[in-house]
Amino acid sequence: MHFAVIGHPIAHSLSPMLHETWLKAAGLFGCYTMVDVEADALESLVMRLRNRQLDGINVTIPYKTAIIPFLDRLEPAAARAGAVNTVYWDGDELVGANTDGIGFARALATQGTTTTNLLVIGAGGAARGIIPALSGRVTVMNRTDATAQQVATEFGCNSIPWSTVVDLTPYDVVINTTSVGMAPHLEVMPIELTETTALICDIIYRPTPTRLLREATASGLATLDGVLMFVLQAAEAFERFTGQKPDLALGEQVIRKQLEES
Repeated sequence: MHFAVIGHPIAHSLSPMLHETWLKAAGLFGCYTMVDVEADALESLVMRLRNRQLDGINVTIPYKTAIIPFLDRLEPAAARAGAVNTVYWDGDELVGANTDGIGFARALATQGTTTTNLLVIGAGGAARGIIPALSGRVTVMNRTDATAQQVATEFGCNSIPWSTVVDLTPYDVVINTTSVGMAPHLEVMPIELTETTALICDIIYRPTPTRLLREATASGLATLDGVLMFVLQAAEAFERFTGQKPDLALGEQVIRKQLEES
């Protein structure tokens, strides 16, 4: 078995470490690699799948939407999101799935937090995967207001104009789904933390904690980093690839240890 994660850039990904840990623990013979794909090479990468040179792939920025036309069908969550992060074989069909939503929802459930009003920062592929999985009233904010409004209309939620200074008092959960806080802009925050009691979430797992989460912790707020979501969404992909449930605790342990050492 040969699986891979594709994207551009891709060198930061810890997916190979996670999936190869699970393959070994499950006693499965296989490998999981990284493939940095230029935009004009995406179709040829899919042909590698069609020729069974790859048995499944995970998809990250910037191809979560671009890969859809090359697939045979989408799972309902991927169709709703308009974004795919996992491609696997189901018989003779190449199927696109989006496991971001279920991964985040399960991570959020571990916090025991009321989810009445949620603010989602960003309106890209990750946000589109997560929003349908959320319970409660969702508000979207994005640097491009038109995109936020489009996503809000599509998913039946609210949108507010972009600002780095937002009144956070109406929200009990704030979720950063953007890449703001990743290298090379490690000290940048998507918003300022105004007065709030909300759970502050960041789906970024490298680095962790991001500056947003560090400042939230310093303010006495509860936080949720991107590691658990990363592990849980990957577990959904692993099960589609192999038909086996992975060891979640082992996966989280391996990733957190790697992040501490890097």
